[in-house]
Amino acid sequence: MSGISTNSEEGDAEHAYPLATLTRPLPSMMGLQAFVAVAKLGSLTRAARQLCRTQGAVSRQIQQLEQFYQQPLFQRTPSGMSMTPYGERLYVVANKALGSLSGFSCHSPQQPDRFRLRLPSTFALRWFLPRLAAIQRCLPAIQLEISTTVIDKPEFGTGDFDAMIVRGHGQWPGLRSELLFAEQLTPMCSAELSMDLPQPAELAQQRLIHANGSQQEWQAWWQAYATGPMPGQQLYFDSLDAAVNAAAQGYGIALADPRLFQDQLGQGALVMPFPQWCSGEYGYYLVHPASAADLSPLRLLAATLHSLLCNTGSTTG
Repeated sequence: MSGISTNSEEGDAEHAYPLATLTRPLPSMMGLQAFVAVAKLGSLTRAARQLCRTQGAVSRQIQQLEQFYQQPLFQRTPSGMSMTPYGERLYVVANKALGSLSGFSCHSPQQPDRFRLRLPSTFALRWFLPRLAAIQRCLPAIQLEISTTVIDKPEFGTGDFDAMIVRGHGQWPGLRSELLFAEQLTPMCSAELSMDLPQPAELAQQRLIHANGSQQEWQAWWQAYATGPMPGQQLYFDSLDAAVNAAAQGYGIALADPRLFQDQLGQGALVMPFPQWCSGEYGYYLVHPASAADLSPLRLLAATLHSLLCNTGSTTG
């Protein structure tokens, strides 16, 4: 007959984490990260830069942690943020716990490396997803998790992703960016509408379609290749994909990079009526926190994207 266990509950053992505490509330992981960063750097500003969060977000996370423990964790001094005695005790525990969790996730051999990538919605639909199978074949040991956004602004404060592809100028404080390709813009429209456009001057009688509230891209193209004032008819959409789809349906002329619409151009759903295109001031960048620069999945992903982009070419005939 087996002996009777003297443990207070099934699964308990000496020095084990007591199962009865599993349902107790725990502090936010992001709050603990913010706390340790401020404790090490002595400044909300420097901690926010290190974490790629806003200073306001870091401040709120510290406040929430203080509310959780019902204790002040820092006091302001002329030289910066200084831990209270309670904060010093918490720092020892939090630093050890975060270090252990980070070390385990980096060295666990049983799971593939998970890499979370956020993409502009049009880039995702028109370029990335059609090549996802090829990308995944090049990265067999990496589990890619994809999400999309229509906002061209890199913000890593939520911790929901590891890197972003962003359309922009490539300069974002506290972040590293790697140019994938510089934007090249040319008018696109339906085949039927293109018959009325023997030359750029004919655009003056048409409706111009914009992918955002700004006419900046069309104004740059117009100054380079057209004459006279821009048309008075304008149509605005909140995404490039919607703007180009409207152009394909004959509602006007959109301005876009042909590398993102190769399928529609190849099928004749879209036509480029003129051979001229201009390089916009923006490009598509792979953006990530500086602390992630040496991550193997990031390096492999960057190399794979560059390889596929080289095969894409700069224009579509």
